Amino acid sequence: MLKIKNNKELLKYIFVGFSTVLIDFIIYKFLIKFIVIYLSKTISFLSGTFFSYQLNRTWTFKSGKPKLSQFIKYLIIHITSLVLNVFINSLLLNTYFKNYFLSYEISFFIATLTSAIYNFLLIKMFIFNNTRI
Repeated sequence: MLKIKNNKELLKYIFVGFSTVLIDFIIYKFLIKFIVIYLSKTISFLSGTFFSYQLNRTWTFKSGKPKLSQFIKYLIIHITSLVLNVFINSLLLNTYFKNYFLSYEISFFIATLTSAIYNFLLIKMFIFNNTRI
């Protein structure tokens, strides 16, 4: 069970999350002008993933030296999250928000929020589980 114990850690996680989303969004908005949406979202999401791993490991959770097993778990969680994120983004763009004002932004936000919650829960339980929130 996850317990809120360290508000500073939670605030750092949220800060890293917002920074990651910003990186993701800027890259996404740039790439959709040149390549298909699926590939744009994949590249932007993975860019954010590498950034967030380093910052969460060293600053948020103070996990020390990087471990290959830790990174592999992080990558697996983020790859499954990527599939979820791209699926939700595409589903919303192709069904619910087709031709709506800010459709890319709304779809991006919902897909990102869903994958952020998924990531936090799995990362906390399976990777940085020696720390408390």
